[in-house]
Amino acid sequence: MDEERIRVSLSRDLTLFDITMIGIAGMIGAGIFALTGFATGLAGPAVLLAFLLNGVIATFTGLAYAELGAALPEAGGGIIWIKEALGNYFAFFAGWINWIAHTIACALYAVTFGAFFSEFLVMFLGFEGILQATMIKMSAVGIVTMMTYLNYLGAKESGRFGGFITLFKIFILVVFAGFGIYRTLTQPDWIATFTLNPSFIPNGATGILVAMGFTFIAFEGYEIIVQSGEEVKDPDRNIPLAIIISLWTAVLIYILVAFALMGSIRSDIPSWTYLGQLGEFSMIRVADQIMPLGAIVIIIGGLVSTLSAMNATVYSSSRVAFALGRMGHLPESLSRINERNRTPHFAIFFSYILIALMALAPIEYVAAVADVMFIILFVMVNSVLIILRLRRPDIKRTFKMPLVPYLPIIAIISQIAIGYFLITEIEHATFIVEVAIVWFVAGSFVYYSYSEKELKKRTLPYRRKVYEEKPLELEGYKILVPVKNRATAPKLARLADSIAKAKNAHIIFLEVITLPESTPLSAAHDSLEKQKSFIKDLLEKASVPAGGILKVGRKASENILDTIEEEKPDLVLMGWRGRTFRSDFILGSTIDMVLLKARCDVAIVRFSKDEDVHIKKILLPTAGGPHSSLAAELANDIAGQEDSMITILHVGETSDVKEQAMHHFEGIQEILQDVRTTEKFLVSGNVTKTIAAEADKNDVMFIGATNRLFLKNFLLGVFPEKIIQKTDKTMIMTRKWVKMMDVLK
Repeated sequence: MDEERIRVSLSRDLTLFDITMIGIAGMIGAGIFALTGFATGLAGPAVLLAFLLNGVIATFTGLAYAELGAALPEAGGGIIWIKEALGNYFAFFAGWINWIAHTIACALYAVTFGAFFSEFLVMFLGFEGILQATMIKMSAVGIVTMMTYLNYLGAKESGRFGGFITLFKIFILVVFAGFGIYRTLTQPDWIATFTLNPSFIPNGATGILVAMGFTFIAFEGYEIIVQSGEEVKDPDRNIPLAIIISLWTAVLIYILVAFALMGSIRSDIPSWTYLGQLGEFSMIRVADQIMPLGAIVIIIGGLVSTLSAMNATVYSSSRVAFALGRMGHLPESLSRINERNRTPHFAIFFSYILIALMALAPIEYVAAVADVMFIILFVMVNSVLIILRLRRPDIKRTFKMPLVPYLPIIAIISQIAIGYFLITEIEHATFIVEVAIVWFVAGSFVYYSYSEKELKKRTLPYRRKVYEEKPLELEGYKILVPVKNRATAPKLARLADSIAKAKNAHIIFLEVITLPESTPLSAAHDSLEKQKSFIKDLLEKASVPAGGILKVGRKASENILDTIEEEKPDLVLMGWRGRTFRSDFILGSTIDMVLLKARCDVAIVRFSKDEDVHIKKILLPTAGGPHSSLAAELANDIAGQEDSMITILHVGETSDVKEQAMHHFEGIQEILQDVRTTEKFLVSGNVTKTIAAEADKNDVMFIGATNRLFLKNFLLGVFPEKIIQKTDKTMIMTRKWVKMMDVLK
């Protein structure tokens, strides 16, 4: 039990300078040295606009990372946030995509290092006996091995090394840009270089979007900053600052270098076409035209730049693997920390294997696949920011992104457009799609064959069934009744008993004793007899076959969902005490999870303050749909037992919907058998207020959950809950279990 209270974490020893250098290293790497030529060939002089727009879009996403990273500063970054908002499945795929994106990015930097190193060997040392392609691959694998070892030595050591070489490469690029801009501006026709041949945007908007997509990886360094969140000193302040500083430093340098390249060279063909043909060697081949010893300076700068970028991405990819292992998505060994160096050595090793394998692919292929993976991840993060703003306002946010949800929505739309044009317009589209499909299929296999089972296995010590007493006959309709509140439990039991008699069903009462993680589960032992006695009292008063289960665990919702999977009830009947001070849940942390995940029908009851409710008049508002049908079914069961009158109600904003209301009435009447009913149609501009007023005239109201799309319902709340706030009458909200495809219909 003591092991349950031990949490593995990383030491906080990275400063603002350290993580800013890590971010800049991730942005100013292979992108500026190897991809600038490719991007210029795609967009022409408008590559300057492509870099600027990428910077703007990256800023929007960077602000989302800044808010979420400061609020939830844990290793794993986006994985943690997506798990908080969307659950384990989406969290796994976020981490799975994140891991491969960073490993591919690191492979890109390694291949770029190999290209520059091989150019150095050929140009200055005369190594012509070995094919340059072979030298590139050998150099790439060798440098990845060295950088992996440096990361194994520890975050502080690798951070200092990365900071030094990042400052060095910035110096080289600024000098290069200075010479190039001076050479450009001293030529009388320099403006024509950017506006003619044939224009500033020779390939149109498509060329700009493709260039943006191809260089999108150049601006993902802020994601690396957040991956180190658990090791950062004063993360509330330093993470947002590091993101903004590193991002716009990179954008400025990219624009200056691209301007210097295109404006300073002269060739028989347009400069942008010439640079595109040179590809990853463009800066090296034209550097001597721009500055003295240009080629050797750029080779040195490229080697140093890719070294720092590899340092940053080996670091970040291993932290993603570390987080996945700690969360249970991948083997637990990945979350182990080396005792001497305090680094996740297994996570670093497995990331190294992936990086080395990817380094064997052509540079264009590697860059395009990494771009697509990062775009998918960034779309998810922007979406999660919107969700968490609405669903978790309780989270402490020391930095808040402005203009939410507008800026995140703009970022999402822009990133989807960039990804689409990248996939459809470049030559390597088939390869990108194939790699993405293979990785997603592999991820699905890993999740369902390992992650899902491991997550359940890891939570078993936190949930324990300590008492069970069931009726002998378990066949037929089954109602599960979780009970917690001693004041309303008898009312809930009587309601379940009435429904069970009508359906010839039996009842299982469930009570969950919840303890905080810091308290061993054995601490519940002293109160077990009292809880058993409470369950037995409910069993004795039941007029139908009934049983009871008592569990001890950390979260009531998880234990209830476990019991639903074990017992497979047809209906879960739960009590609700009303709106609490928490605004981050719709009905409550336990009820929300049951409503969202239970694979059975669910009915939530909010009782009136009256001690005994005689159900003689039932209100049944309806707008059609499966949830309303379940409400009618349960109302029919109660009315049959209590000889109640059911008023079927439809409230429309105009009288034009009366015909539609009559159609709903006909459908509901088919469910109501041998009970007294009346129909009522009202016109009102305030539907919730009118329904609440009608509820006050009755004893009980049954109402189905809204039929809105799942995400919208999840974000904005359930319509019946809004009615509950306006009436004190007993209210029963129903949610029919339907498959996801049926919900989307």
